[in-house]
Amino acid sequence: MEVFGPANHKFLPSWLKQIRPDDLPEVYQEMAAVIGVEATVTLAQNFAGTSVYFPKLERALLNLRNAAIRREFDGANVKLLSRRWNLSARHVRHIVNPPRGQRA
Repeated sequence: MEVFGPANHKFLPSWLKQIRPDDLPEVYQEMAAVIGVEATVTLAQNFAGTSVYFPKLERALLNLRNAAIRREFDGANVKLLSRRWNLSARHVRHIVNPPRGQRA
C-alpha cells in the first residue's frame, strides 16, 4: 500500500513538511535544497526509476529570446530591438534574417 503514491501526490502527509533536505537520501538532498522537500518528493514519485536529463537552459532561453525578437521585429526597428535586448544591431539583423543555410 502506497502512503503517498502518484494518485495522492497533492496530498502529502503532514509529517513530510517537517523533513529537511538533509534528512532525505543523498541523491535527493541537492534537489530538495533548491526546490524544497515536497517538490522533490513529487518529482521522485513521478520519475522514480527513470533517467531525467535537463539540457542546458541557456539554449532553450536563447531560442525563446530569438523568437520574441522575431515577433517584435517590424522591418524598421533594429536599433530599438538592439537596445531592448542588449545586442548589436548586426546580431539583431542576423536573428531576424539568418543566412540561407541557417533558416528554420
